Amino acid sequence: MAVFFGEMQMQDHPAKMPAVIHVDKADIRILSGKTQLGEWKLYQVTIEERDPSTILFRVDEEELLLNLKEHDSFLAETASYRRDERRLRRMPTHEAFRKPDEGPTLGEELKEDVSREVSSVADELKDLWSMIYVGTPFWIGLGLFLLLAIFLPGLVVGVMFTIGVISLIVGAISYVETSVAVKLPDALTPVRLVAVGVACIALGIVVAVVLN
Repeated sequence: MAVFFGEMQMQDHPAKMPAVIHVDKADIRILSGKTQLGEWKLYQVTIEERDPSTILFRVDEEELLLNLKEHDSFLAETASYRRDERRLRRMPTHEAFRKPDEGPTLGEELKEDVSREVSSVADELKDLWSMIYVGTPFWIGLGLFLLLAIFLPGLVVGVMFTIGVISLIVGAISYVETSVAVKLPDALTPVRLVAVGVACIALGIVVAVVLN
């Protein structure tokens, strides 16, 4: 199951509300806070990208505008279920031409789930790296880190592993528990916490192997 966080608003209403969206295989569920707004099969809804930051969600003649932190990941998650109206118009509609939708196999689903999660963490790591300003403060911090790693490698490894494990635990819990996720600061999404945890543990392993 994938969980996405952001904001939503009605098409003709300026007020925005917090949004938590669960996508579990062929099902989608939308919550605002602790209130569930609805749950549908993905084939029952229409999902369209309006611009690089906004997604149109349409169901039962109602329309929502979604602004999600994991915009691209959400589109990738729902890509195989989203309707291509141009393709549908070219398809024959007679029952004799319709084939049953058997859906992906269990192996294909597992492969897609793993690749999707790894991709989202990798994308988050790239985003975090792009946010780092490589200037004088960066080089000073890197120098201090290297000095500590050389003279106090045990301390550095311990701190890296502690931060990494805590980040992974909090990220995993908030990923499956929306009540925890909504309490996190906007800058700390579950995927970002997992990415930070992976990076810290990887860095701790490098220090432990190279300097110990």
